[in-house]
Amino acid sequence: MFYQIKRILVKEGHSSQVVERFSKKGMLIEQQPGFLDKQVLVKKSRRGDEEVMVMISWQSEQDWKNWEKHPDHIASHKAKISQPKPDHILESSQDVYEVI
Repeated sequence: MFYQIKRILVKEGHSSQVVERFSKKGMLIEQQPGFLDKQVLVKKSRRGDEEVMVMISWQSEQDWKNWEKHPDHIASHKAKISQPKPDHILESSQDVYEVI
């Protein structure tokens, strides 16, 4: 099993916008061979910046790589290049993990 984990730090009060984007059902990623599950987590905090984690599990690293190279996935990212980053997103990162 293989995990792709996205970490998104947003301004206080804006985590719901990120959660909404990644919580939609029926997304193209869910139809990809090897896709297992997607979980969206919000770090509990009383005040200040908010953190959202998106954990996507795949059967294998190769399944994830196939998704990364998928023409529809690439096209969706190219479409966003010309758009400014939303003001509420402070930083984002992605890591990948293999289950041993």
